[in-house]
Amino acid sequence: MRIAACDDDLIFLQELCDLLNQYGNQYNCDIEYKTFINPLELVSQIEKGIHYDVIFLDIYMPGINGIQCAKDIRSFDNVVKIVFLTSSSEFAIESYTVRAYQYLLKPVQKENLFLTLRLLEKESETVEKNIIILKSKNGIIKISLSKLVYCEVVNRKIIFHLSNGEECECNLRMNEVEEKLNGYDMFFKPHRSFLVNMDYIHTLTTHGIILEGGVKIPVPREKYAQMKQTYMEYIFNSSDSIVLGNIENNS
Repeated sequence: MRIAACDDDLIFLQELCDLLNQYGNQYNCDIEYKTFINPLELVSQIEKGIHYDVIFLDIYMPGINGIQCAKDIRSFDNVVKIVFLTSSSEFAIESYTVRAYQYLLKPVQKENLFLTLRLLEKESETVEKNIIILKSKNGIIKISLSKLVYCEVVNRKIIFHLSNGEECECNLRMNEVEEKLNGYDMFFKPHRSFLVNMDYIHTLTTHGIILEGGVKIPVPREKYAQMKQTYMEYIFNSSDSIVLGNIENNS
C-alpha cells in the first residue's frame, strides 16, 4: 500500500507514521509512505504522475485547505482513496464532493485508523485484479484489461482503445506496455505497432486481424503462423469456446 500523508503539524505526522509502521507489522502489510507539510508540494507530485493508493489529508492547513487540495488532486487522479484527518467535523459533508473515502477526527484513535486501513486492504482484494493504472494526457486513469481492445503506437505515443469507444493516450513505449501486461495471456503482439486483446478478435486471416467493430490490424506474413497458433491455443483453453469444423486450413 502506497500512502501519502499531508499535514502541517510535524508532531502529528510522526505519530501517524508510527501508527502506519505498527499496522504494517501487526497485519504483515507492506506499507510505503511519504509525508508532506505543504499541500501544494503533494499536488505537484501527483501532477507529475506519482500515484498513491491512499492519501491522508489534513483539512486545516495554511495557504490551501484540504478540501481544495483534494479537488486539485482529483483533477489529476480519480483513483486514489482520500482520507481526511481533522479536528473538526465542519467539512464532513463537503468532503464527499471530492469522493472522500473516510473522514477521521483528530486525535486519531489507533483502532479507527487500523479499521480504515483494514477496510482499504479488503476492498483492494475484492476489486478486479486485472487492472492497470496509467498516466494519460487527461490525468491518472484506471483501465480494466477486460475492456482494453488493443494498443497502437501513434507518433511515438501509445493509444489505448477501450471497448466503450474511449481512447487514452500515454507517453509510453510499446516495450513498456508489454512489460505491464506480461503474464496476461489474452494479449498478443502481431505487429511492432500493435498489441491486441484476443478476446476481441472477430476474424483471423493471412491478411490480418479483424477485431469486433471492424478495426483491421496488420499481421506480417512471417508472423501469421505464430499468431494463428497462439490464438487457437488461447480459444481452446477458454472454457466457453466451441470450435466447429476443420480450422487447420482456415485462411
